[in-house]
Amino acid sequence: MKLTQMTQYVELDKPRLIPYLGFLYDRGLVGEQNLDEDEKTYFVTERGVSVLKVVSPLIREAQRIKVRDFEAISSALSGAKFTSGIIKEKRPKRKWKLSDFIKIEMVKEES
Repeated sequence: MKLTQMTQYVELDKPRLIPYLGFLYDRGLVGEQNLDEDEKTYFVTERGVSVLKVVSPLIREAQRIKVRDFEAISSALSGAKFTSGIIKEKRPKRKWKLSDFIKIEMVKEES
């Protein structure tokens, strides 16, 4: 898509759109191709498509939530006690030996 087409599609003017394109380009999500000296086209890369497959359903779901629901969710979460960090599963500590995995038999060689 040409930059002028993209500005109309996303309803942003060029000065506001160009930094976003730079951000996406730097992360390998979009690519650009020169049509001629003055014009470029932009396209979504394979990596960009992979990201869109994950992000698009999340965005659609977020758009369904009404503003009042966001406020209720925010209130509920702000009252909850959360701890940050990684939760580790507690398991009994055991030292593993090679013999736990591989059985080695010594065979006496006959002469």
